[in-house]
Amino acid sequence: MKKLIANTLLLTVVWFCACSEEQKPAPPVEEEDLTLQLSASETTVMASSTVTFKVIAMETQQTVSGADIYIDGNKINGYQHVFDEVGTQSVVAKIQGYRDSEPVTITVLDQMAEVDVYVLGGGYDEGSGGSRPLYWKNGEPAIYSHESSENMIYNKMVVADNQVYIAGERQFTRAIASAFYWENDTYVELSDPNDSDDYAIAYDICVSEGDVYVAGIKAKTNNMMDIVYWENSGESPVHVASGTLGQTGNSVVTVSGDDVYVAGVLNAAPTYWKNGEAVSLEGTGTVTDIAVSDQGDVYISGHGSNGNVTVAKYWKNGQEVILGTGEGDSEARAVFVENGDVYVAGYEKVLHKSGTGTVNVARYWKNGEAVDLTDRLYRAEANAIFVLDGKVYVAGIDFGSSGKPVAAMYWENGKAIQLSHDDHRGHAADIFVVKRTQD
Repeated sequence: MKKLIANTLLLTVVWFCACSEEQKPAPPVEEEDLTLQLSASETTVMASSTVTFKVIAMETQQTVSGADIYIDGNKINGYQHVFDEVGTQSVVAKIQGYRDSEPVTITVLDQMAEVDVYVLGGGYDEGSGGSRPLYWKNGEPAIYSHESSENMIYNKMVVADNQVYIAGERQFTRAIASAFYWENDTYVELSDPNDSDDYAIAYDICVSEGDVYVAGIKAKTNNMMDIVYWENSGESPVHVASGTLGQTGNSVVTVSGDDVYVAGVLNAAPTYWKNGEAVSLEGTGTVTDIAVSDQGDVYISGHGSNGNVTVAKYWKNGQEVILGTGEGDSEARAVFVENGDVYVAGYEKVLHKSGTGTVNVARYWKNGEAVDLTDRLYRAEANAIFVLDGKVYVAGIDFGSSGKPVAAMYWENGKAIQLSHDDHRGHAADIFVVKRTQD
């Protein structure tokens, strides 16, 4: 009997120890298991610029103070550094008890080219006390005087040889409109505003070797619409195609060498024409902009439907490339190509920063990767994009950040710049950037 009791006690002790071993809680995360994450206020700067660094623990997202910053293997003091040496430099954060951060590359330029930034849109005119179509040059508004400016809408702009060209429309009624363009402050009428049957809109403009091309639409009788372009203000536009009214429009143009490219929607089908020869675009959708690369590839931005959701996309040589996630509405409103990189500007409806509801975020896609320009707190949309030497300029609209009215904005490498008056509404529809000529 005593032997049986002893064996039972022994088994109980063994079972208890085994259970204790299984139920032992996981050890706390040691600092050595955490990795530093380094970020910089800017990664491309001019020589003699100051860059500020921030260090957090990647796993916890908590700020880490007292880390050492090494630039090309040399320790610096603090979290700021003035970069004087032109070139690229590798920066790493280190501290005892943590794994080193991944390196951050800082590119230091000798001298960035001075540029003039032109943004097309509309805003408050203090002279007239009302809203007017205008453009801003380096933040300063420029307003052309015209007797019917209150009926004007500016759609696209281009700057060539120090001349500013703007394409637009005068809307008298929903059924009566006329097309025009400005060459600096010279107004050029493309259709007859006094002819109620002469409905026309100028959507886009480009200049090639001194010749001006304006793309648009022009109404015909019998519920038909023409896709056309005007060359050098000719009285009769060049006819591209005719389609059913209500299913034909959105004409854009560009010129590459001796070739004229026009894109639009013909009988609800997205299409582009090269010197008048039609090329169908894959799928369905709306056309918003066109660009041709140095290699002759044709890029067209737009958006189409995916069930109940509008999805941003672009076409390359007629083949569609989807940009939007499809989780919320998105649109692609402009396209730009530089050095083989494809930039598309627009917006996408995403989860609000609060975690509740949705909001349109202004963004652009570079080679398909989304870059957000706004913080998902307030509605914002990007309408145009221009890239110069890798620097990205985007024009758009902020719908009420900080309680202000709808504002005309542009972003320069992600930095927001408001153009319109704080107390009045504004919008930005297009952007063009040129290197400043040296005197």
